[in-house]
Order: sequence, then C-alpha cells, then structure tokens
Amino acid sequence: MTKFWRRLGWLAGLALVIAGVFGGMNRLHILMYGNRQYYQRTKPDSTTDGLVNRKLFSRSQLLQLTTLTHGTTYTGNTGLDDVATRYVYRQSGKSIRNFMGSDGVLQLYSESKMMRPAMVKDAATFWNQVAGYRIVQVVDSAKASDEVIHDGQTKGKSVGGQQYDGTGIQFFPANWQTKGFTARENLNNQEAVLIREIGHALGIPTLGGGRLGENASAVGYITTEVMGVWESGPNRLPANQKGIRSSQMDAAAVALAGISWQRPRRLATKVLTNKQSIVTYNAGRLTVRSQR
Repeated sequence: MTKFWRRLGWLAGLALVIAGVFGGMNRLHILMYGNRQYYQRTKPDSTTDGLVNRKLFSRSQLLQLTTLTHGTTYTGNTGLDDVATRYVYRQSGKSIRNFMGSDGVLQLYSESKMMRPAMVKDAATFWNQVAGYRIVQVVDSAKASDEVIHDGQTKGKSVGGQQYDGTGIQFFPANWQTKGFTARENLNNQEAVLIREIGHALGIPTLGGGRLGENASAVGYITTEVMGVWESGPNRLPANQKGIRSSQMDAAAVALAGISWQRPRRLATKVLTNKQSIVTYNAGRLTVRSQR
C-alpha cells in the first residue's frame, strides 16, 4: 500500500513539473510573440476580391438594402452601394473584414471587468434579434471562441474596440470618461460601444454618414444610430435618454454583411417588408417590439 502511495505521489509531482514547464513555455511565448492566438483565434476574413454570394438576395433586394444604409448626413454609409451594382462588399477599394468562423456564428468569450458578462450577453441578443437568427454566441472558454473581449492599457486616448492585430476586442477602462454621467447613462454608453464593436466583428462598417460612415465622428456629432456615434447624457439627444434602439439601417447592414461571411447567411429579411422588430437596451433591460 505504501508503494502505491509513493508511486501516486511521484506521478502527481511529475504532473506538476510538466504543467510548470508548459506554463513557463506559454508565458515565454506570450512575452516573445504576444498573446494573439489566445485573444483572436479566428483570423479576420473577407471574400476573394470582396465578391459576395449572389444567391441569397435578388438584385432588387440588394438595392433596397443598400438604400436603407444611406441614412442622413450623419447616419448611414453610402460606400456599400457596390453590393447591389457590382456584387462586392468593399469600401475605399478594400474588402470589409469580419471574424465569423465557418459556422456562421461569432463566438465570444469575455474576461473584461468593464464589459461584464451580462452586458456581453445583452449585446449578443441585440444582434441576434436584429438578424432574426443566432449569429452571436457567448461561450464559456477562450478556446471555444473566435475572439476574447478583455481590458488593457494604452498610451493613446482610445476607449477600445475591435482590433485587427490579433488582440481581439479590447477596452481601456482608464480612458473611459464618466464625469457628468449618471450610472444609467454610463451603463448605456458602455453597452453602445460594446454593441458597435461586436457589429464591426460581424463585418459592419461605421454608419455615421457619408461614403465611409465617418461624417458624425469627424465633427463630434452624436447620433441615435448605435453603429454611428451614440452617447447618452444630460446634453445629448433626448431620444438616447430612452436607451439604445436598433434601426432598419442596422438590419440592412447586418444582412449585407452576412452575404460576405465564410458561411454566407440570409439575415434580417423582415426589413424588406418594413416589419423589422425594434430592439431596445436601457440600463440593463433588453426589450423587443414588433413593428406595426
């Protein structure tokens, strides 16, 4: 019996040594090459030359979808018109990238203390409701994810967002401005940023007006469009005090993005009949209201 326990102890010790060696090698690898494989397990993808699947929507439907993304001076994106005319999902001559795996679902794992698990799940539900299908899922391990949401530090002023260098969706809590905002406003502001960055991971470009969707940000104009420049506060748009509301523009944009994925999907079809549901997030509460 004593011999058995000695052997068991020897095996346990050996296992600890092996684990320590692998852990040390992993830390050394991260130190030398960064932690890209951990934070971003799916590489940014786009179709060859931006060409998209032509079977999911007719040409007239694509024209309808791109028209819905035009918006106004400070909302929308006219740079997506080539989808309907040339069947390419590109902007400024470059294919728009996404992080959708071959399963057609964006798998996210969160380690962020700023963007808490409940907030990530609400953001996933927001996009799933807009799309009409499950296209975003929160998983319970980094290994099962396409990207990891996490916090970091930077010398710049950015509050974070979708990264394309292998570092996943990263936020910088030290740069977040909370002065002058109530707890509810701050929560909504954080959720808006999270929804927007997940939208970028889906392959949706900025929807802030003009050909590149950057009109609003260029002049600091706050919009009601979450994929534009959304913010709530005492001196902001009254509509934003009621929470983040999805729009037909969001639905049209995710439908266009879906035809450019590794596994193309036909999404948000109700927007073609003007019956798209409105999804609202307000202070931790997500509601869905059908259009009449």
